[in-house]
Amino acid sequence: MPENKVKAPRALYLVVASILVLSILAQWLFLKYGNTNNNGPYMDDGISATILHEASPITSFRLSDHNGNAFNQDNLVGQWSLLNFGYTHCPDICPTTLNTLNRVNKILYEMDAPILPQTIFITLDPERDDVATLADYIPWFNKDFIGLTGSTEQIQALTKNLGIMSQKRQDESGEGNYLIDHTVTIMLIDTKGQLRALSSAPHNAQTIADDFIKITERFN
Repeated sequence: MPENKVKAPRALYLVVASILVLSILAQWLFLKYGNTNNNGPYMDDGISATILHEASPITSFRLSDHNGNAFNQDNLVGQWSLLNFGYTHCPDICPTTLNTLNRVNKILYEMDAPILPQTIFITLDPERDDVATLADYIPWFNKDFIGLTGSTEQIQALTKNLGIMSQKRQDESGEGNYLIDHTVTIMLIDTKGQLRALSSAPHNAQTIADDFIKITERFN
């Protein structure tokens, strides 16, 4: 894994706590205000993820993947996707989440699951995470993962649509570096390119894999 350029803060547990609070708040705000069709969530027996009664449309977007290719909402159609947001300078939460998603991929493969998702990482730090940076970062976790970046305006439009919250915070090193507190929810996108379910932190690879199989069997 590439060396992180920003050191973890001293009171790391405060960072984790703030991120978890942001995750829960963002998910609540999205489920309460982000749906225009009375598209409420529900919990299902045997499934840990929060499922939407009706899948929520994702607004039109256009980003670049870590190979420099254009990536838009059409790239989500026709397959299931696991999507999460983060940034490459993240000292702990983001690499942990990506490692978890890599483990999900391996579990599904070992279970000979009939459907395998594409896994997508979207940066919240386009100022530092250009195509070249993502091209160096993403393959460390899984060569098949997709990293996306774009302009600040493009990223903000997508995060607003999906209820993702983020906030810059200056690093304690005093060198002008910054960290980003952000939502750590993993989103499940269905074959129509719409948000179908959300998995909140803390994440467990086996649980996410089990949920994925059950949800895709029901809504595929």
